[in-house]
Amino acid sequence: MLYVKKNASGEIEDFAFTPKSGFQLASFEDPDFKAWLQKPDNQSFITQTLERLDLEMARAMEDLIEVLIEKGLLLFTDLPEPVQNKILFKRSLRNLKSQNQSIIHEDDLLF
Repeated sequence: MLYVKKNASGEIEDFAFTPKSGFQLASFEDPDFKAWLQKPDNQSFITQTLERLDLEMARAMEDLIEVLIEKGLLLFTDLPEPVQNKILFKRSLRNLKSQNQSIIHEDDLLF
């Protein structure tokens, strides 16, 4: 679903994929939304949105892989080794972050 925020003149100024205060339900096929996407002034915003969505989709794919493994529909070893390594490394980074631990220990620092 798509939600848009309009200014006092009725022009779109932002959009979201979840309901938010001040946003109204819209359609991807809405001519006003399509026109807003095509405005040259909005291109940097569109680029930033694409980059953010790429990161969010990457995380969604990681979550999907986890679900498939948990359900036994995919073996972790079915994934290419570089992908396995990235998943394991990111998992360990998230664990460290959730424990508020530093990746670099004070003993490892050289001054």
